[in-house]
Amino acid sequence: MNKLWKYFKCQQCGKCCREIGLPYDSESCFNMADFLNISVTQVIEKYYGRLSANGSEWKSDNSKRIPCPFLKGTDDRYFCEIYSVRPKGCELYPMETDFGPQNVDCPAWKIVISKL
Repeated sequence: MNKLWKYFKCQQCGKCCREIGLPYDSESCFNMADFLNISVTQVIEKYYGRLSANGSEWKSDNSKRIPCPFLKGTDDRYFCEIYSVRPKGCELYPMETDFGPQNVDCPAWKIVISKL
């Protein structure tokens, strides 16, 4: 685990959820389906895109996942409706994601880099 996590405290600004959206990972789709009491196919079609006719492939639709459909709150405080089953990309953001904060003006990230 990254040592910088000790400095990270999410400010609940919702910027990552609004700007990056709902990341995809297959394990999370199963967890989300269980949590939402719907099928994995329904999770994919409702929140990520659409499945091909035979169900073997799916086409991403960013308008379904950006901003994250599970982001709720007001201008000063946001929360995640599926926090306990959120995708790994959400859980690891911004320290252990492939592209760091991904050009999002994350206030918690600013605190972390001020400690370097």
